[in-house]
Amino acid sequence: MQPNYCLKALIAGLLLIFLLPACKKNDSTNPRRNPPDNNTAKSINDSIFFIAKDIYLWTDALPDSATFKPSGYSSPIDMFHALTLYKKDAGNNVLDRYSFMDNGGTSRVLQQGIAGDIGFEVGYQTNTELRVVYVYPGSPADKAGIKRGWQLTAVNGVTSFRYNDKSTDDLLNNAFGSQSATFGFKKPDNTSQQYTLQAATYKLNPVLYSHLYDFSGTKIGYFVFNNFVALADVKPLIDSLFNAFTKAGVKQVIIDLRYNGGGLIETAEYLANKLVPAGKNNTEMYSQYFNSNVNTNNYSSYFKNMKAVPYYPTLNWSDIFYSEATTYKTAKFQKDGALDLTKVNFLVTRNTVSASELLYNVLKPAMTTNLVGDSTYGKPVGFINISFGKYDMYAVNFQTKNSAGEGDYFKGLKPQITAYDDYTTDWGTLSDPLLHASLLDMGIPAGSLGRMAKTDPNRLARTDANRLDATHFKGMIHTFRK
Repeated sequence: MQPNYCLKALIAGLLLIFLLPACKKNDSTNPRRNPPDNNTAKSINDSIFFIAKDIYLWTDALPDSATFKPSGYSSPIDMFHALTLYKKDAGNNVLDRYSFMDNGGTSRVLQQGIAGDIGFEVGYQTNTELRVVYVYPGSPADKAGIKRGWQLTAVNGVTSFRYNDKSTDDLLNNAFGSQSATFGFKKPDNTSQQYTLQAATYKLNPVLYSHLYDFSGTKIGYFVFNNFVALADVKPLIDSLFNAFTKAGVKQVIIDLRYNGGGLIETAEYLANKLVPAGKNNTEMYSQYFNSNVNTNNYSSYFKNMKAVPYYPTLNWSDIFYSEATTYKTAKFQKDGALDLTKVNFLVTRNTVSASELLYNVLKPAMTTNLVGDSTYGKPVGFINISFGKYDMYAVNFQTKNSAGEGDYFKGLKPQITAYDDYTTDWGTLSDPLLHASLLDMGIPAGSLGRMAKTDPNRLARTDANRLDATHFKGMIHTFRK
């Protein structure tokens, strides 16, 4: 019999397990199945290696410890990166572009919903032109009045930028990561403005913009959703938006996920249940797939006996993993609210990742929905996050598939309607290429939308070559729910 606890199934993302202590290496001739011992510990590298062997989705691709020699690496991050290089695709290219380690910053921002920075990001419109891509509400940048589409003309007195240039990269990284920096901007009206911004702590609001369009009685809801933060933090905003859409009689919704790198699973599920037709209630949303160790409850004894404190003090992590792979393998839709939609479009780019891709993928078999934009990042897998002292390890643990068995989009999801991003237009502007194309698809006459913005065909905003690809979080986090 499985443990009687309600741990909701994951949607291809990160499941945060913060307090797992580091395991220790054992001198046994079979360290894979005879785990580390506290009395024979050599390094945190061994701990990371043995746990990865237990729960990594592609564990069969990993070598044994004698071959890999985890203690021979100078740092846990270097060692873990070396592990991610073993899994290859059919073309012998490294498949695992996803697993990573950090110092806990990812979980602090997304699960706690707290950011501590200046609150905006820029991207390369061309090789030498940087534009504001988004600004978080309530951040120092937002309070200063900075808007999407403004051209960045100076950073701490430097006025020349170039894509893929180390000095420019260092300049931007230092400025955006500092406690104070001075930025110069050129606004759409050709006036210039300079701001010295101080980093500050603020609540992360992922709804960057929302609007209810009314085209001669055809009402379309639109909002920009930039992170799947904790549901408790964003639920009032989502409910308010969807209540307004319902009251207005909206039948079509556009969700702008073009820079959404993922976040908490519970929030993605909540949105899916808001959007799905009532007739799909209690039908499959998705299923998740783990490796054979998890499926058969066959772990090293150290992991098998490890208590899942403080969440479930009487249970072991192995019980939780096994239940996720069996009892809670499949999640079902639970329709929420009265919004009855005929179509949902998602605006996407290369920077649309993980939870964002999954939101579309689970709705695809359930209703009429399109991707508008460019191919997405391609992340149909997720993590169960393990903490090792100051390090958080995000090793791919599972893959998800929708009710039609679709979930192998490792090279990204291709849009039904192709359009390319442009950083010069502000949110909600009808000339924005992605929004314009989506409204046309929803039956709005071209004459009602005006002309699309005239864009430079050499703009980098339409390619992978922009700052976001290097700085944007890519993944999803799920919390325990009793």
